[in-house]
Amino acid sequence: MAKTKRVRTYKQNAVNAIIFAVVLALCVYMAIQMSRDISPQVSTQRTQTVTDHSYAYLEGYVFRLEDRVVASEGTVVDYTVRDGEKVGVGFEYACLYSATGLDPNARNDKESQLMSLSERMRLIESGLKHSNQSSDLYAIGNEIAEHYYSYVNLVTSGDLIAANKVGDKLLSSMVEYSVSTGGDTAKNVIAELESQKNAIVATLGSPHLLVSEQGFNFMYSSDGYESIFSSDKLDLLTPEGLKQLAQSQPQAAQGKVIGRRIYSPKWYLAVPANESTYLEFIEGAIYDVSFSDVNGITIDMTLEKICVDEANENSAYMLFSSYDLATAATFSRTQSIRICLGSCSGYRVPTQAVYNGDQFDYVYVLVGNTVEMRRVSIIGEGNGYYIVDTYENDLKDNVSSEIPYLRINDLLITSGNDLYDGKLLD
Repeated sequence: MAKTKRVRTYKQNAVNAIIFAVVLALCVYMAIQMSRDISPQVSTQRTQTVTDHSYAYLEGYVFRLEDRVVASEGTVVDYTVRDGEKVGVGFEYACLYSATGLDPNARNDKESQLMSLSERMRLIESGLKHSNQSSDLYAIGNEIAEHYYSYVNLVTSGDLIAANKVGDKLLSSMVEYSVSTGGDTAKNVIAELESQKNAIVATLGSPHLLVSEQGFNFMYSSDGYESIFSSDKLDLLTPEGLKQLAQSQPQAAQGKVIGRRIYSPKWYLAVPANESTYLEFIEGAIYDVSFSDVNGITIDMTLEKICVDEANENSAYMLFSSYDLATAATFSRTQSIRICLGSCSGYRVPTQAVYNGDQFDYVYVLVGNTVEMRRVSIIGEGNGYYIVDTYENDLKDNVSSEIPYLRINDLLITSGNDLYDGKLLD
Protein backbone atom coordinates (compact mmCIF):
# COMPACT_ATOMS: atom_id res chain seq x y z
CA MET A 1 0.00 0.00 0.00
CA ALA A 2 2.87 2.38 0.65
CA LYS A 3 4.24 1.81 -2.87
CA THR A 4 0.92 2.70 -4.49
CA LYS A 5 0.72 5.93 -2.47
CA ARG A 6 4.15 7.11 -3.69
CA VAL A 7 3.13 6.70 -7.35
CA ARG A 8 0.05 8.83 -6.92
CA THR A 9 2.07 11.62 -5.26
CA TYR A 10 4.57 11.68 -8.15
CA LYS A 11 1.82 12.06 -10.79
CA GLN A 12 0.16 14.96 -8.93
CA ASN A 13 3.43 16.95 -8.71
CA ALA A 14 3.97 16.61 -12.45
CA VAL A 15 0.50 17.87 -13.24
CA ASN A 16 0.99 20.86 -10.95
CA ALA A 17 4.28 21.73 -12.64
CA ILE A 18 2.72 21.58 -16.11
CA ILE A 19 -0.20 23.78 -15.04
CA PHE A 20 2.19 26.32 -13.52
CA ALA A 21 4.26 26.46 -16.72
CA VAL A 22 1.19 27.00 -18.89
CA VAL A 23 -0.12 29.76 -16.65
CA LEU A 24 3.27 31.46 -16.64
CA ALA A 25 3.45 31.30 -20.44
CA LEU A 26 -0.01 32.80 -20.73
CA CYS A 27 0.95 35.63 -18.39
CA VAL A 28 4.07 36.41 -20.39
CA TYR A 29 2.08 36.39 -23.64
CA MET A 30 -0.58 38.71 -22.22
CA ALA A 31 2.10 41.07 -20.88
CA ILE A 32 3.72 41.25 -24.30
CA GLN A 33 0.41 41.96 -26.00
CA MET A 34 -0.53 44.61 -23.44
CA SER A 35 2.85 46.32 -23.78
CA ARG A 36 2.32 46.51 -27.52
CA ASP A 37 -1.08 48.11 -27.03
CA ILE A 38 0.09 50.55 -24.36
CA SER A 39 3.33 51.60 -26.10
CA PRO A 40 2.53 52.47 -29.72
CA GLN A 41 5.24 51.99 -32.29
CA VAL A 42 4.75 55.46 -33.80
CA SER A 43 3.39 58.89 -32.85
CA THR A 44 1.11 60.66 -35.31
CA GLN A 45 -0.74 63.91 -35.92
CA ARG A 46 -3.01 65.26 -38.63
CA THR A 47 -1.50 67.75 -41.07
CA GLN A 48 -3.15 71.16 -40.88
CA THR A 49 -2.68 74.46 -42.72
CA VAL A 50 -1.03 77.33 -40.82
CA THR A 51 0.20 80.83 -41.66
CA ASP A 52 3.36 82.29 -40.17
CA HIS A 53 4.17 86.02 -40.25
CA SER A 54 7.55 87.70 -39.93
CA TYR A 55 7.84 91.14 -38.31
CA ALA A 56 10.29 93.98 -37.77
CA TYR A 57 10.00 95.85 -34.46
CA LEU A 58 11.15 99.48 -34.77
CA GLU A 59 10.66 103.08 -33.60
CA GLY A 60 9.25 105.84 -35.82
CA TYR A 61 8.54 109.59 -35.84
CA VAL A 62 5.30 111.14 -37.09
CA PHE A 63 5.46 114.07 -39.54
CA ARG A 64 2.41 116.14 -40.53
CA LEU A 65 1.90 119.41 -42.41
CA GLU A 66 0.43 121.57 -39.67
CA ASP A 67 0.81 124.67 -37.52
CA ARG A 68 -0.44 125.92 -34.15
CA VAL A 69 -3.16 128.48 -33.56
CA VAL A 70 -2.18 130.92 -30.81
CA ALA A 71 -4.35 133.57 -29.13
CA SER A 72 -3.51 136.22 -26.56
CA GLU A 73 -3.51 135.31 -22.89
CA GLY A 74 -6.78 136.02 -21.12
CA THR A 75 -8.84 134.78 -24.08
CA VAL A 76 -11.94 132.59 -23.80
CA VAL A 77 -12.40 130.31 -26.82
CA ASP A 78 -15.71 129.21 -28.23
CA TYR A 79 -15.08 126.46 -30.81
CA THR A 80 -17.58 126.55 -33.65
CA VAL A 81 -16.42 123.22 -35.15
CA ARG A 82 -15.87 119.82 -33.57
CA ASP A 83 -12.44 118.53 -32.62
CA GLY A 84 -10.83 117.10 -35.79
CA GLU A 85 -13.49 118.49 -38.14
CA LYS A 86 -12.64 119.39 -41.73
CA VAL A 87 -12.91 123.16 -42.28
CA GLY A 88 -13.45 124.56 -45.75
CA VAL A 89 -12.16 127.87 -47.14
CA GLY A 90 -13.92 130.92 -45.67
CA PHE A 91 -15.51 129.08 -42.74
CA GLU A 92 -15.49 130.18 -39.11
CA TYR A 93 -13.85 127.66 -36.80
CA ALA A 94 -13.49 129.57 -33.50
CA CYS A 95 -14.66 132.69 -31.76
CA LEU A 96 -12.30 134.45 -29.34
CA TYR A 97 -13.53 136.62 -26.45
CA SER A 98 -11.39 138.96 -24.43
CA ALA A 99 -11.82 138.23 -20.74
CA THR A 100 -8.84 139.92 -19.15
CA GLY A 101 -10.89 140.96 -16.13
CA LEU A 102 -11.45 137.33 -15.08
CA ASP A 103 -9.00 135.16 -13.19
CA PRO A 104 -7.68 132.03 -15.00
CA ASN A 105 -10.04 129.65 -13.18
CA ALA A 106 -13.08 131.71 -14.12
CA ARG A 107 -11.95 131.89 -17.76
CA ASN A 108 -11.42 128.12 -17.88
CA ASP A 109 -14.83 127.52 -16.33
CA LYS A 110 -16.61 129.72 -18.90
CA GLU A 111 -14.69 128.09 -21.74
CA SER A 112 -15.71 124.62 -20.52
CA GLN A 113 -19.35 125.70 -20.28
CA LEU A 114 -19.30 127.11 -23.82
CA MET A 115 -17.70 123.93 -25.17
CA SER A 116 -20.26 121.70 -23.45
CA LEU A 117 -23.24 123.79 -24.64
CA SER A 118 -21.93 123.94 -28.22
CA GLU A 119 -21.36 120.18 -28.35
CA ARG A 120 -24.87 119.44 -27.05
CA MET A 121 -26.38 121.80 -29.60
CA ARG A 122 -24.43 120.21 -32.46
CA LEU A 123 -25.58 116.73 -31.44
CA ILE A 124 -29.24 117.71 -31.35
CA GLU A 125 -28.99 119.62 -34.63
CA SER A 126 -27.39 116.55 -36.22
CA GLY A 127 -30.23 114.41 -34.88
CA LEU A 128 -32.81 116.83 -36.32
CA LYS A 129 -31.09 116.73 -39.70
CA HIS A 130 -31.07 112.93 -39.87
CA SER A 131 -34.60 112.57 -38.49
CA ASN A 132 -35.89 114.82 -41.26
CA GLN A 133 -34.22 112.57 -43.82
CA SER A 134 -35.53 109.32 -42.33
CA SER A 135 -38.23 108.51 -39.79
CA ASP A 136 -37.56 104.74 -39.73
CA LEU A 137 -37.42 104.19 -35.97
CA TYR A 138 -36.80 100.46 -36.46
CA ALA A 139 -33.65 101.17 -38.48
CA ILE A 140 -32.47 103.74 -35.93
CA GLY A 141 -33.02 101.20 -33.15
CA ASN A 142 -30.91 98.65 -35.03
CA GLU A 143 -28.14 101.24 -35.39
CA ILE A 144 -28.23 101.92 -31.64
CA ALA A 145 -27.92 98.20 -30.85
CA GLU A 146 -25.11 97.72 -33.37
CA HIS A 147 -23.11 100.71 -32.11
CA TYR A 148 -23.70 99.71 -28.49
CA TYR A 149 -22.32 96.17 -28.82
CA SER A 150 -19.44 97.41 -30.95
CA TYR A 151 -18.62 100.04 -28.32
CA VAL A 152 -18.67 97.50 -25.48
CA ASN A 153 -16.43 95.08 -27.40
CA LEU A 154 -13.89 97.79 -28.21
CA VAL A 155 -13.76 99.04 -24.63
CA THR A 156 -13.36 95.47 -23.36
CA SER A 157 -10.51 94.83 -25.80
CA GLY A 158 -8.77 98.06 -24.76
CA ASP A 159 -9.05 99.87 -28.12
CA LEU A 160 -10.22 103.17 -26.64
CA ILE A 161 -9.49 105.29 -29.73
CA ALA A 162 -11.82 103.19 -31.89
CA ALA A 163 -14.29 103.02 -29.00
CA ASN A 164 -14.50 106.84 -28.89
CA LYS A 165 -15.41 106.97 -32.57
CA VAL A 166 -18.10 104.32 -32.19
CA GLY A 167 -19.30 106.05 -29.02
CA ASP A 168 -19.90 109.23 -31.00
CA LYS A 169 -21.98 107.25 -33.49
CA LEU A 170 -23.93 105.63 -30.66
CA LEU A 171 -24.70 108.97 -29.06
CA SER A 172 -25.71 110.46 -32.40
CA SER A 173 -28.12 107.57 -33.07
CA MET A 174 -29.62 107.90 -29.60
CA VAL A 175 -30.16 111.62 -30.11
CA GLU A 176 -31.66 110.93 -33.53
CA TYR A 177 -34.11 108.46 -31.98
CA SER A 178 -35.02 110.92 -29.24
CA VAL A 179 -35.55 113.72 -31.76
CA SER A 180 -37.68 111.51 -34.02
CA THR A 181 -40.00 110.63 -31.16
CA GLY A 182 -39.95 113.99 -29.37
CA GLY A 183 -41.54 116.29 -31.90
CA ASP A 184 -40.72 119.96 -31.24
CA THR A 185 -39.04 119.13 -27.93
CA ALA A 186 -35.58 119.03 -29.57
CA LYS A 187 -36.05 122.50 -31.10
CA ASN A 188 -37.07 123.84 -27.71
CA VAL A 189 -33.96 122.32 -26.12
CA ILE A 190 -31.74 123.94 -28.73
CA ALA A 191 -33.36 127.31 -28.04
CA GLU A 192 -32.76 126.87 -24.30
CA LEU A 193 -29.12 125.91 -24.84
CA GLU A 194 -28.64 128.88 -27.15
CA SER A 195 -30.10 131.15 -24.46
CA GLN A 196 -27.65 129.80 -21.86
CA LYS A 197 -24.73 130.29 -24.23
CA ASN A 198 -25.75 133.89 -25.01
CA ALA A 199 -25.95 134.61 -21.29
CA ILE A 200 -22.33 133.51 -20.84
CA VAL A 201 -21.09 135.38 -23.91
CA ALA A 202 -22.79 138.59 -22.68
CA THR A 203 -20.42 138.67 -19.70
CA LEU A 204 -17.34 138.58 -21.97
CA GLY A 205 -15.68 141.17 -24.17
CA SER A 206 -16.07 141.75 -27.88
CA PRO A 207 -15.68 138.66 -30.10
CA HIS A 208 -13.01 138.02 -32.71
CA LEU A 209 -13.88 135.40 -35.35
CA LEU A 210 -11.28 133.02 -36.78
CA VAL A 211 -12.07 132.32 -40.43
CA SER A 212 -10.15 129.84 -42.57
CA GLU A 213 -8.17 131.12 -45.55
CA GLN A 214 -7.57 127.56 -46.80
CA GLY A 215 -8.92 124.11 -46.03
CA PHE A 216 -7.62 122.12 -43.07
CA ASN A 217 -8.57 119.78 -40.25
CA PHE A 218 -8.79 121.63 -36.95
CA MET A 219 -7.65 119.94 -33.75
CA TYR A 220 -8.12 121.35 -30.25
CA SER A 221 -4.83 119.83 -28.98
CA SER A 222 -1.19 120.76 -29.64
CA ASP A 223 2.12 119.15 -28.66
CA GLY A 224 4.58 121.90 -29.58
CA TYR A 225 6.27 119.83 -32.31
CA GLU A 226 4.21 121.14 -35.23
CA SER A 227 7.08 123.09 -36.80
CA ILE A 228 9.75 120.55 -35.75
CA PHE A 229 8.24 117.40 -37.24
CA SER A 230 6.78 119.19 -40.26
CA SER A 231 6.45 117.18 -43.47
CA ASP A 232 7.75 120.09 -45.57
CA LYS A 233 11.22 119.32 -44.12
CA LEU A 234 11.34 115.77 -45.44
CA ASP A 235 12.78 116.53 -48.90
CA LEU A 236 16.09 117.65 -47.38
CA LEU A 237 16.07 115.51 -44.24
CA THR A 238 19.14 113.30 -43.74
CA PRO A 239 19.51 110.35 -41.32
CA GLU A 240 21.69 112.53 -39.10
CA GLY A 241 19.09 115.31 -39.28
CA LEU A 242 16.39 112.88 -38.12
CA LYS A 243 18.52 111.97 -35.10
CA GLN A 244 18.78 115.66 -34.20
CA LEU A 245 15.03 116.19 -34.56
CA ALA A 246 14.40 113.19 -32.30
CA GLN A 247 16.32 114.97 -29.53
CA SER A 248 14.40 118.25 -29.91
CA GLN A 249 12.22 119.70 -27.17
CA PRO A 250 8.70 121.06 -27.88
CA GLN A 251 8.56 124.74 -28.73
CA ALA A 252 6.95 127.10 -26.24
CA ALA A 253 4.21 129.39 -27.55
CA GLN A 254 3.97 133.15 -27.06
CA GLY A 255 0.38 133.19 -25.92
CA LYS A 256 -2.45 130.73 -25.42
CA VAL A 257 -2.47 127.69 -27.73
CA ILE A 258 -6.04 126.96 -28.78
CA GLY A 259 -5.39 124.23 -31.34
CA ARG A 260 -3.64 123.31 -34.56
CA ARG A 261 -4.45 123.19 -38.26
CA ILE A 262 -3.52 120.13 -40.34
CA TYR A 263 -3.34 121.19 -43.98
CA SER A 264 -2.81 117.83 -45.69
CA PRO A 265 -4.41 114.44 -45.07
CA LYS A 266 -1.11 112.81 -46.06
CA TRP A 267 1.20 112.14 -43.13
CA TYR A 268 4.52 110.38 -42.79
CA LEU A 269 6.41 108.02 -40.50
CA ALA A 270 10.21 108.25 -40.53
CA VAL A 271 11.80 105.05 -39.19
CA PRO A 272 15.54 104.94 -38.40
CA ALA A 273 17.15 101.72 -39.69
CA ASN A 274 20.51 100.07 -40.23
CA GLU A 275 21.59 98.17 -43.32
CA SER A 276 20.47 94.74 -42.14
CA THR A 277 16.99 96.15 -41.54
CA TYR A 278 16.28 98.30 -44.59
CA LEU A 279 17.55 95.63 -47.01
CA GLU A 280 14.45 93.61 -46.09
CA PHE A 281 12.16 96.36 -47.44
CA ILE A 282 11.17 97.40 -50.96
CA GLU A 283 10.52 101.01 -51.97
CA GLY A 284 6.99 101.54 -53.26
CA ALA A 285 5.61 98.48 -51.45
CA ILE A 286 2.67 98.67 -49.02
CA TYR A 287 3.19 97.35 -45.49
CA ASP A 288 0.92 96.67 -42.52
CA VAL A 289 2.24 98.91 -39.74
CA SER A 290 0.92 98.29 -36.22
CA PHE A 291 1.25 101.04 -33.60
CA SER A 292 1.90 99.54 -30.17
CA ASP A 293 1.41 102.85 -28.33
CA VAL A 294 -2.17 103.19 -29.58
CA ASN A 295 -3.52 99.70 -28.80
CA GLY A 296 -1.93 98.04 -31.82
CA ILE A 297 -3.90 99.93 -34.47
CA THR A 298 -2.77 98.70 -37.92
CA ILE A 299 -2.54 101.02 -40.93
CA ASP A 300 -1.55 100.25 -44.53
CA MET A 301 1.45 102.47 -45.29
CA THR A 302 3.48 102.95 -48.46
CA LEU A 303 7.28 102.94 -48.25
CA GLU A 304 8.04 106.18 -50.09
CA LYS A 305 11.83 105.94 -49.95
CA ILE A 306 14.85 104.60 -48.11
CA CYS A 307 17.30 107.41 -47.31
CA VAL A 308 20.86 106.15 -46.67
CA ASP A 309 23.81 108.22 -45.48
CA GLU A 310 26.40 108.23 -48.27
CA ALA A 311 29.27 108.02 -45.78
CA ASN A 312 27.73 105.33 -43.58
CA GLU A 313 25.43 102.64 -44.96
CA ASN A 314 24.37 101.70 -41.43
CA SER A 315 22.85 105.16 -40.92
CA ALA A 316 19.50 105.40 -42.71
CA TYR A 317 15.78 105.88 -42.33
CA MET A 318 12.71 104.56 -44.12
CA LEU A 319 9.91 106.99 -44.95
CA PHE A 320 6.37 105.59 -44.90
CA SER A 321 3.21 107.52 -45.82
CA SER A 322 -0.55 107.23 -45.39
CA TYR A 323 -3.73 109.23 -45.98
CA ASP A 324 -5.51 107.80 -42.91
CA LEU A 325 -5.49 111.11 -41.05
CA ALA A 326 -8.66 110.29 -39.08
CA THR A 327 -6.66 107.68 -37.19
CA ALA A 328 -3.27 109.40 -37.03
CA ALA A 329 -4.26 113.02 -36.29
CA THR A 330 -3.83 112.45 -32.54
CA PHE A 331 -0.74 110.22 -32.70
CA SER A 332 2.17 111.29 -30.52
CA ARG A 333 5.40 112.04 -32.37
CA THR A 334 7.30 108.93 -31.26
CA GLN A 335 5.75 105.56 -32.01
CA SER A 336 6.75 101.96 -31.28
CA ILE A 337 5.76 100.00 -34.36
CA ARG A 338 5.61 96.48 -35.73
CA ILE A 339 5.88 96.06 -39.51
CA CYS A 340 4.74 92.86 -41.19
CA LEU A 341 7.44 91.77 -43.65
CA GLY A 342 5.53 88.86 -45.14
CA SER A 343 3.71 85.63 -44.47
CA CYS A 344 4.14 81.95 -45.27
CA SER A 345 1.23 79.49 -45.53
CA GLY A 346 1.38 75.71 -45.75
CA TYR A 347 1.40 72.55 -43.63
CA ARG A 348 3.12 72.69 -40.23
CA VAL A 349 5.43 69.68 -39.88
CA PRO A 350 7.74 68.99 -36.90
CA THR A 351 11.40 69.03 -37.93
CA GLN A 352 11.97 65.50 -36.61
CA ALA A 353 9.31 64.18 -39.01
CA VAL A 354 11.15 65.39 -42.13
CA TYR A 355 13.80 63.24 -43.83
CA ASN A 356 16.34 64.50 -46.36
CA GLY A 357 16.67 62.34 -49.44
CA ASP A 358 19.17 62.61 -52.28
CA GLN A 359 16.67 64.32 -54.60
CA PHE A 360 13.84 65.51 -52.36
CA ASP A 361 12.61 65.82 -48.77
CA TYR A 362 9.96 63.44 -47.51
CA VAL A 363 7.87 62.36 -44.52
CA TYR A 364 6.04 59.20 -43.52
CA VAL A 365 2.28 58.90 -43.06
CA LEU A 366 0.17 56.11 -41.64
CA VAL A 367 -2.52 54.69 -43.95
CA GLY A 368 -4.41 52.07 -42.02
CA ASN A 369 -1.56 50.06 -40.51
CA THR A 370 0.83 50.72 -43.41
CA VAL A 371 3.67 53.26 -43.42
CA GLU A 372 3.81 55.25 -46.66
CA MET A 373 6.23 57.90 -47.92
CA ARG A 374 5.07 61.39 -48.91
CA ARG A 375 7.14 64.04 -50.67
CA VAL A 376 7.26 67.61 -49.23
CA SER A 377 8.55 71.01 -50.39
CA ILE A 378 9.92 73.09 -47.50
CA ILE A 379 9.03 76.79 -47.90
CA GLY A 380 9.55 78.11 -44.35
CA GLU A 381 10.99 77.29 -40.96
CA GLY A 382 10.04 78.10 -37.38
CA ASN A 383 11.11 77.05 -33.91
CA GLY A 384 11.04 73.25 -34.08
CA TYR A 385 8.96 72.97 -37.25
CA TYR A 386 8.96 73.43 -41.01
CA ILE A 387 6.23 74.87 -43.19
CA VAL A 388 5.86 72.76 -46.31
CA ASP A 389 3.92 73.67 -49.42
CA THR A 390 0.34 72.53 -49.83
CA TYR A 391 -0.68 69.72 -52.14
CA GLU A 392 -2.63 72.17 -54.31
CA ASN A 393 0.39 74.46 -54.79
CA ASP A 394 2.59 71.53 -55.74
CA LEU A 395 0.05 70.57 -58.40
CA LYS A 396 0.00 74.17 -59.72
CA ASP A 397 3.77 74.00 -60.12
CA ASN A 398 3.29 70.86 -62.28
CA VAL A 399 5.80 68.95 -60.19
CA SER A 400 5.48 65.28 -61.04
CA SER A 401 6.78 62.51 -58.81
CA GLU A 402 6.29 58.81 -58.25
CA ILE A 403 6.08 59.64 -54.56
CA PRO A 404 2.76 61.40 -53.75
CA TYR A 405 2.84 64.78 -52.04
CA LEU A 406 1.61 65.33 -48.49
CA ARG A 407 -2.07 66.28 -48.23
CA ILE A 408 -4.24 68.04 -45.69
CA ASN A 409 -5.42 65.71 -42.87
CA ASP A 410 -2.86 63.01 -43.70
CA LEU A 411 -1.87 61.09 -40.55
CA LEU A 412 1.70 62.31 -40.29
CA ILE A 413 4.17 60.11 -38.38
CA THR A 414 6.11 62.39 -36.06
CA SER A 415 8.26 59.72 -34.39
CA GLY A 416 9.05 56.05 -34.87
CA ASN A 417 11.87 53.56 -35.35
CA ASP A 418 13.01 51.74 -38.47
CA LEU A 419 10.43 53.39 -40.75
CA TYR A 420 10.28 52.64 -44.44
CA ASP A 421 7.75 52.80 -47.26
CA GLY A 422 5.39 49.84 -47.08
CA LYS A 423 6.17 48.78 -43.52
CA LEU A 424 3.26 47.07 -41.75
CA LEU A 425 2.59 47.91 -38.13
CA ASP A 426 1.09 45.24 -35.82
